[in-house]
Amino acid sequence: MSGIADKVAIVTGGTSGIGAAVSRLLVAQGARVAVLSEVPQADLDREVADGRLAFGAQVDIADADAVATAVRGVEAALGPVSLLVNNAAIWAPNPVPQSPLALFDRHIDVNLKGSFYVTQAVLPRMIEAGGGTIVFIGSVSGTAGRAGDSAYSASKAGVAMLARTLAAELGPKGIRINCVCPGAVATPLTADLRTPEGEQAIAALMDGHPSPRRKFFMEPEQIAQLVCFRLDDRSSAVHGAVIPADEGLTATM
Repeated sequence: MSGIADKVAIVTGGTSGIGAAVSRLLVAQGARVAVLSEVPQADLDREVADGRLAFGAQVDIADADAVATAVRGVEAALGPVSLLVNNAAIWAPNPVPQSPLALFDRHIDVNLKGSFYVTQAVLPRMIEAGGGTIVFIGSVSGTAGRAGDSAYSASKAGVAMLARTLAAELGPKGIRINCVCPGAVATPLTADLRTPEGEQAIAALMDGHPSPRRKFFMEPEQIAQLVCFRLDDRSSAVHGAVIPADEGLTATM
């Protein structure tokens, strides 16, 4: 039986792509899911009214005060948070030296600092309750790097190290933490890559891609399955790990 049932979960960026797939799977496994997202509050309210979510708050996770307020709202409505998925992220190419400084800053603010803000906000009551489980969503771009993606790659490298250091710090308090690093996933974030030109570049990469499916873009549900298993007590032996989920792509890099 799933160890997720009846637990309160927060998924950041939980209305599209990997986050939406994680939210759906958590709900299917009996969790009470709260989503922090930048989509309009009216859209989140409809998700709650339709029973697809237990709570939704429109928030920019780069705003620490707004994050703290949203988490307090989740706790007041649903109780202490037991499960957290730090998924919300942005991506845009930023070839140097043409890249605006603001673009680099925004990647760090959302992808790295935002993940820290949400984690910090849930920790007091998570520790008080005796433990919890956190999964950070990193990227293979943060472990292998990618030309033209210094902002995204640097932010996601920071996410992976944040997960590992917090695992060392918080493990003794009963909080299990891991980082899942997807490869290319068919989400709105990668829509600009799934073009005729992009497909040509991907075809070249596929020459050395070891996936038996010979499919470069994974489905969000594949990542969601891994994330939800990491949240489940059945994977309790895994703590402080940075786990690639790329169908073997980085094995050839």
